[in-house]
Amino acid sequence: MTARTSSGAPEFRAEGCTVSTEPYGRHAHLVTVDGPRGEQVLLKAPGWRHTVITDLVRKEHLTWGEGEVMIRIPEGRAAWLMAFTPPPEVSVFDYAPTPQLRTPQTEVSCARFPVVDVHAHLTLDEEQPGQRLGLMRELNIAAVVTSSFADRGETTAGSAELARAAPGRLLPAATVDWSSARRRGGAERMAESLASDVREHGAVLIGELHDKGFGVDDPGTGPVPEDPLFLDDPRLDPFWEAAAALRLPAIVHCGDELAAYEPWDSRNEALVRLFRKPWARRRPGSLGHGEVHERRDRLLKRFPGLTVIAAHIDGSGERLDTVEERLRLHPGLFVELGACHHVLARQPRHAARFLDRWRDRVVFGGDRVQDRATYREQFRVLESDDDAFHYRGRQDPWPAYGLALPDDVLRAVYSGTAARLVPAAAEALIRHEEERTPCR
Repeated sequence: MTARTSSGAPEFRAEGCTVSTEPYGRHAHLVTVDGPRGEQVLLKAPGWRHTVITDLVRKEHLTWGEGEVMIRIPEGRAAWLMAFTPPPEVSVFDYAPTPQLRTPQTEVSCARFPVVDVHAHLTLDEEQPGQRLGLMRELNIAAVVTSSFADRGETTAGSAELARAAPGRLLPAATVDWSSARRRGGAERMAESLASDVREHGAVLIGELHDKGFGVDDPGTGPVPEDPLFLDDPRLDPFWEAAAALRLPAIVHCGDELAAYEPWDSRNEALVRLFRKPWARRRPGSLGHGEVHERRDRLLKRFPGLTVIAAHIDGSGERLDTVEERLRLHPGLFVELGACHHVLARQPRHAARFLDRWRDRVVFGGDRVQDRATYREQFRVLESDDDAFHYRGRQDPWPAYGLALPDDVLRAVYSGTAARLVPAAAEALIRHEEERTPCR
């Protein structure tokens, strides 16, 4: 093993860079690499192999082999990495049994009915739009709404340019610089910009915004805002008034999954998965899961004409009864699945009843740049009645079960509800039906 620092961290080094480490829990270390901006460097820690290393800025796992990994230093800051080595006594990190159970398996090559995916970030896609459009046709996806990231310097124009490569099928969402509201008259200018995004760029939604406990302009890693802008902050009122007047739904990511708010110890049901996505770790001073949702609910009460699409089953897929209560209280609240099919698949009968009752308030969504296999996993969960199957790269101990949703529920969840919220999606469905060829 390589030499370790006094903190117990491995001794990382990169030529031409300043590298520092600090403990981040018992078995993890935050690694900061400061060097030439925008360039790749080779980070080394010889002999340190049994680990997970994650780029916190780009939010992606890196391939670590033989004690070295190539990283990219961002343009405007140092690189932040999380290195985690599971201790030998916690065997759950290595436990991946081969199931002996054999049950019928359903191959779902495409969705049974046309799909509108309201939640994607295709500016992260390295492929050409034509390749994405080909995948959509293959999988029976009529339209995808894509949004950009203001904290990456992206704007609505970038999503609109991408959408022009597949008109009517890739739909742009408005990208909002939430920090603008801190300046005098900022929210009014944000409202004007939103109207411009609709008029000039064809924005159909307000792209995903996050409040995980430090406000809507918190990047999720690094220093936290000194003056948080929470969803119900009065400084944002002019913006929300404009969104309601424009009838433009907002995709809102409230908090993270419930397990992220519990101690990360042997009793946490999502321990392995949380360690593999360390950007979900709570930072000191954060609002709790319930507090974030309470602020969102106050916003809905103050602006009854506002439509909010709660991302990732409102961060509460393990508490569908709680989600039902929120839906009953707030007519302007909708939920999107946000690649949380694994949560529904743990509770197939309860989840199927929930989707049946609330089919007109649920929309289909993925996240980031979904691939073919992930879409098919989602379709399999919603359509099949398969028992006890597992996903690719599973990080949870329990198996998945198909919900076997009836056709009328599938139609609503896949696209019916989205078509009511987004007129451009309804037009895309008509065009898709005219052009598509059945995949089965």
